[in-house]
Amino acid sequence: MLHPLLEHRATWALGFAVILASCTTLVEVDLPDATPQGVMEASVRLGEPPVVILTTTQGYFDPVDLSTLNDLFVADAEVTCTVDGVTVPLPALCTGDLPPEALEAAADFLGFDAEVLANAEFCVYTGFAAPETYGEVGKQYEIQALWSDSVQSYDLTASASLRPLPALDSAWFDIPESSTNDSLGLIWTQFTDPVGFGDAYRWSSKRENLGEDFFYPLGSVFDDVFVDGLTFPFSNFRSPQPGVEETPGEEGFWKVGDTVVVRMEAIDYEVFEVLRDFENSVANQGNPFALPTSASTTVDGGLGWFAAYSGITDTVVCAP
Repeated sequence: MLHPLLEHRATWALGFAVILASCTTLVEVDLPDATPQGVMEASVRLGEPPVVILTTTQGYFDPVDLSTLNDLFVADAEVTCTVDGVTVPLPALCTGDLPPEALEAAADFLGFDAEVLANAEFCVYTGFAAPETYGEVGKQYEIQALWSDSVQSYDLTASASLRPLPALDSAWFDIPESSTNDSLGLIWTQFTDPVGFGDAYRWSSKRENLGEDFFYPLGSVFDDVFVDGLTFPFSNFRSPQPGVEETPGEEGFWKVGDTVVVRMEAIDYEVFEVLRDFENSVANQGNPFALPTSASTTVDGGLGWFAAYSGITDTVVCAP
């Protein structure tokens, strides 16, 4: 016969085990198949031709490998750009059609690693041979993309305008007084916002001495809701370069000896909203307490954005 205390503990243990067993019911959720959507990522910059990348969506739990990525990119679309009522076709430029020396130039222009482009069938649509499609302040641009696959047909349209250049006043390097390293600091930028709400901007930078491309940090877009008509300075951390290992302790900072090119770009307000939502979604990945976000878009008939960037640059030599 068990001691009364042991008998009491055994009863509690048995009850606790029953409760645990009742909490381990397997729940299977049958997720419906989502209809694929077309995705457009397009841009046009001052003095440059439009660049259009087309893909299709895939299921959240679908596997991803190199062959899958190749299948996502659309290489047989009919893409046009309309400027001031004149419609011009944008032909496809695919990595598989390029010789090695042209592949290097394409990698620099697109901001991709040349080795990645060489191992993937990657296509963009651009107007290199059509100067009338190049970015010009005050002009309205419309991109249309049509294609079909074994599932359905796609018809994507997006428009954007090239806004006046932002008033970039100055940029400089500053080492905070509280810093414990006398060679690491931040880049400050000062500009003047015109009177009237509804202006939006995007900020990026590159280090010329390291041969980097322009990179956008998270939080690169902002509007004038709090700074309408004001001249104000703001600081930025350095965006990490994809695929490059950072020196411990230097992440996010510029270093004495760097030559930094700062770029301020005016963008449409609708593009600002989409890019803001995109950056918030990226920043919240892996955060179990983040609110869910739905993908916003400026593209009719699909997802994505068409951004017209009207940019101006300034160069900063980082010195103590």
